[in-house]
Amino acid sequence: MDSTVSVSKGVFAFKKSKSRKNAKGPLANTFDYWNGGEDNEERAQTYKNYTKCWSMVTEITDDLRKQTHAKVFRDLVEFVKRSSVERDLTSRETNYRKHVPTACLLTGVNMADHEDIFGSLVHLVVGNVTPHVARLQSHNCPTVRGAVFKLVSQFMKGIDHIDPELLDELEVGPTVKRAQCTMPVLTSWYQELATEEEEDISLAKNTSERTKRKLESPMSSLLSPKKIKRSDDYIDSPEKAIRSPKKSLKSPRKIYESPKKLPLHQKSPKVTFQELTTEEEEDFSSFKSMSERTRRKLDSPKKIRKSEDYIASPQKAIKSPKKCLKSPKKSYESPRKSLSHEKSSSATSPFKSRTSPPLADNLEGSSEFKKKRNQSLVVIFEDVESFSSYVLQDLILICSEHRDKLPFVFVFGVSTTSAAVHSSLSQDASACIAMETFQAQPSTYYLNDVINEVLMSSRGPFHLGGRTFKLLLDIFLYHDLSVKNFIRAIQVCMIEHFTSNPCSFLCCSPYARKKLLKSATPAQLDIISKLPSFKAFVESCSSDDQEKLLNNKNEMKEAVLNLLLDLELWYKRFCTFVKVVNAITCTLPQSPLGRQVREVLALCLSRSLVETEEYEEVYKMLSLISREELSPLLGKAMKILQDESNGDADLEEFHGKLAVVSDRLSNLDQVQEKVEEPVNKSPVVIKATDRFQLKEKLKELAMQKKKPNAYETVRKELLQLLDETFKKYLQPPAKQPLHEVQFFDSSSVMKRHLIGMPRAALTTALANPHHYLQCSCCPLDDPVDIVTTLPDLSVAYKLHLECGRLINLYDWLQAFVSVVDPEADASGRKIDKKLQARFVQALLELQFLGFVKQTKRKTDHVARLTWGGC
Repeated sequence: MDSTVSVSKGVFAFKKSKSRKNAKGPLANTFDYWNGGEDNEERAQTYKNYTKCWSMVTEITDDLRKQTHAKVFRDLVEFVKRSSVERDLTSRETNYRKHVPTACLLTGVNMADHEDIFGSLVHLVVGNVTPHVARLQSHNCPTVRGAVFKLVSQFMKGIDHIDPELLDELEVGPTVKRAQCTMPVLTSWYQELATEEEEDISLAKNTSERTKRKLESPMSSLLSPKKIKRSDDYIDSPEKAIRSPKKSLKSPRKIYESPKKLPLHQKSPKVTFQELTTEEEEDFSSFKSMSERTRRKLDSPKKIRKSEDYIASPQKAIKSPKKCLKSPKKSYESPRKSLSHEKSSSATSPFKSRTSPPLADNLEGSSEFKKKRNQSLVVIFEDVESFSSYVLQDLILICSEHRDKLPFVFVFGVSTTSAAVHSSLSQDASACIAMETFQAQPSTYYLNDVINEVLMSSRGPFHLGGRTFKLLLDIFLYHDLSVKNFIRAIQVCMIEHFTSNPCSFLCCSPYARKKLLKSATPAQLDIISKLPSFKAFVESCSSDDQEKLLNNKNEMKEAVLNLLLDLELWYKRFCTFVKVVNAITCTLPQSPLGRQVREVLALCLSRSLVETEEYEEVYKMLSLISREELSPLLGKAMKILQDESNGDADLEEFHGKLAVVSDRLSNLDQVQEKVEEPVNKSPVVIKATDRFQLKEKLKELAMQKKKPNAYETVRKELLQLLDETFKKYLQPPAKQPLHEVQFFDSSSVMKRHLIGMPRAALTTALANPHHYLQCSCCPLDDPVDIVTTLPDLSVAYKLHLECGRLINLYDWLQAFVSVVDPEADASGRKIDKKLQARFVQALLELQFLGFVKQTKRKTDHVARLTWGGC
């Protein structure tokens, strides 16, 4: 009989067997879906080039992200540390305030980048301050109970105090027993975590008195191998060292010697390292390591003064345990006695005995001690504006009530301003937080660094064209302000370039390119020879060179290699002069070329700079600029050229020319201009009989130019030099040979990938379902055709396109039935209920998609909402 078969009826529940969490299927490999190349070898080469380029971009962007937010992260870490210290100091007072230290981090509206920002912050806090960090998102905390559950579960996750079954549920999330994740449970867990070190110390204190006496004997007796071995047993296995506590506690005076009875002038035999044998040296090192391990267990500040004499100075006598337990202050000697005793012990032992205050100060000042003692509970609210106001208020009040036992520290992620926090909180909740504001760097700074280090760098062989770069900038500036999405868009461009461009196998480092050209096949060389830029280069050569390039493969390989090297060198100079142009023009009135480097780069990548209207405006402004304004602009340009030259002859030559012009500008005051004697000229007599003749005379006088001074001459020469240089180097990449190998400039493809067009995709899917389904049942020669095998929604959509503003439902139903089931009698009053249900379902789906709506003009009609689509 089957297990579910029973005489009586009932419900049988089958629990799903717990599968191993780490048991995952094989990961998908990108190379399996890679289609860049005709054969496997070419596919492998293009995929290798892509992985190298993308790994380099990822490494650069990760470093830039850390550098961009390094300062604000450093300030936040110091804030959390300072909050922990302040709580430790104020906790000693009777009236301990319950204000929760709160850091308000203004991150900006680029919501897509917040995950990376808070991920880096969590990593720094865990590594430098405390391992207890909880991240709360608004979509995971719809209620107060859910927020407390997420908070407690993240703090207690991975701790040994939780049952393994509960730990598995915590990792899953919704199946957690929420009754076990409460604030009292968190309080008991934190207190138990804080007292773990004290329990270890009490375990060491409960050892037998007999073993302690052996450890506290003079140094000469400690060097015995047998006693050292027993002392190791005491440390490694304290249970073996315990004999009979009753006997050891009967006569403590026989075991311990009072410090008062020890004469100050009495000295034990002096022991030095030279007198020790090899076996004794090993025993001595074993004892020394034993002392260090025991000292590490005594991390509690309450136990430091009690255990100092026993650990730091074993040869020192210790008082009876009863006195130590009753009055620990009396167990210490007076300062004078301790000083004299320290002198005698230092002469008799190789160990340096330390008094209790220096040892306590050393441990109090250590970072490990503070980290263990002040482990704050950091709660990060990633999107405070999205939290429900009552959930945020109640959670703040709950944490404030437990502030005396749980050291909470809040970090609010705010996208707008800090005033948004107080506007969403009540007065009671606002009074419970002590907020300090931190401003993160705007995303535009991060974007400028990415463009400068990735797109304007010669480290990588892949670059973007003008139209594609302008598209990515527009998406960033007018859509989301997310640098993360900008980097992902660069990755999409890179994938599209390596998969769709057959000549991308040469988009690699110069060393690898040289190897690939040596082993290039005739088909690959034929692909290169068919490139439009290479054809234009061949046509510009002489007839003899053309014959060599087309017929000799070796000549062609050498020419391709040289052209690609020249392309990389040209792009380096191109980016340098783009920075020079921005340095000169960014402070001009109204900034015709823009204030950022990215704006000048987008313009220069699209067309020649000197042919644009913006450049003409800039040229006119520079021709009227004063000497005081021109000198600093010239200094900025020279600094950029000096930083970017790196042995480039052309850049160094241009830098030298600018230096000469700068020297001439600075020496204008020292040049004594020749003052010419004024020539007596006859006064100009204007004989104008009418207004027209007066106008012509004035024009003639205006045409007479004055002789320019020395500064105007130098300024004119400088502008001519800049114009000739920009005309030579700031040409678009499309005019360079073999630019198709390294530059990707297909904005239409990127629009289809990056910019969503839901209406176009929806109308395409309804008019021609075969475009997306790729099925064999409904291929259409013409998208307007209607066949029986189309889905009901597609049939209803195409029928409604044939109607006017108002659509009769009954006529629409009859047309639908005649298409779906041609054999059915659609003219009769009785129509199959199944067909009616299918029609009603299609009608409701069209209403949900926004194509039709109900109307009150006629009860049996619907109104059409869209026009001109098919």
